[in-house]
Order: sequence, then structure tokens, then C-alpha cells
Amino acid sequence: MIPKKEISTLDDIKSMVDAFYEKVQKDSLLKDIFNEKIQERWPDHLEKMYKFWQTVLLEEHT
Repeated sequence: MIPKKEISTLDDIKSMVDAFYEKVQKDSLLKDIFNEKIQERWPDHLEKMYKFWQTVLLEEHT
């Protein structure tokens, strides 16, 4: 198990989001659902998620 760390920077958020979607893309139940919806727009989707969590967790409105 990976030790938990306080999320305090944008790099921390990127690591969290990337780790989550890495698991989603390997999951037999979720990968097709996400890939069908997002298709080739993964970079755009990830950027949106980074900004969303940056606003929520760091209270930095982007």
C-alpha cells in the first residue's frame, strides 16, 4: 500500500488524478465506459480534472 500524503500542490493533484485514471483504464468494468465517453480526448479530460481538483482542494480558482 502506498503511504498517504497531504495534497498541497498542483503536482500532488496531478499524481492523484493520474493514479486514479491509470486504475480506471485497467479496470475490466470501467475502462470501456470511460474510453467510450472520453475517446481520444484523454489529455483534455485530465487537464479539466486537474483544474477541478485544484479548485476544490487548494481553493485556487482556475
